[in-house]
Amino acid sequence: MGQNFPNGLGTFYIGIYKLVEDPSSDPIISWSKSNNGFVMCNEEARIRSKILLRFNCGKLSEFLSELKYYGFTRVKKTDSGKMEFRNEDFVRGQPERLRDMMLKACRKHRAKFKAKEAAKEAAKELQRLQI
Repeated sequence: MGQNFPNGLGTFYIGIYKLVEDPSSDPIISWSKSNNGFVMCNEEARIRSKILLRFNCGKLSEFLSELKYYGFTRVKKTDSGKMEFRNEDFVRGQPERLRDMMLKACRKHRAKFKAKEAAKEAAKELQRLQI
């Protein structure tokens, strides 16, 4: 099935969307019932070749960190014992929404960086005033 991905979209977003969309991946990773996320088996050995190697991750924990970085949130509990991840802009049949997902993640990281920089500057100023 051909997808129309927005121009300038990061490769992680395209890669994870294509993987979830691929019916041959369903035993390991597939769309969630809500269609705004995916479920993934919880066995590192089963997902190593299909997911970890594709995203250059040596361990499952690295891949889980990548998911968080790119804007996915982990659902606390699933009925099947699988891991579930969601994002309001990761929607089955709507790859054009991935751009919004990417932009929101970038804004979040930029805001976090600016807050850290502001805290460093404030600490420097306090230190200067104490001298």
